[in-house]
Amino acid sequence: SQIDLPRTVYMIVDKQIELEVKFLKDFPEWSFLPYEDLNRKSIEIFFDLKLAKKSCNKDQKVLKVPNTDVFRIAAPVLIKKGISRIVCPENLIALK
Repeated sequence: SQIDLPRTVYMIVDKQIELEVKFLKDFPEWSFLPYEDLNRKSIEIFFDLKLAKKSCNKDQKVLKVPNTDVFRIAAPVLIKKGISRIVCPENLIALK
């Protein structure tokens, strides 16, 4: 609730439209974080469609999220699935 996201973002999902969940340790730019944080599950969002497509492999799709309020609404569900962070350009967002 304390961060302003653009109106539209993009995320990578697999072919069955399941979230592509990664651990924070999979992101080299966050490697300075403590070990406990590096083992947290996260999802990555992109502000630019070209960057999202560049990070996507043949078994994945880019999904457009036209309303970023969905992350605030879905936060309790994501937390229940063990996803506690959202990684976006230059930011690491904690879900509450």
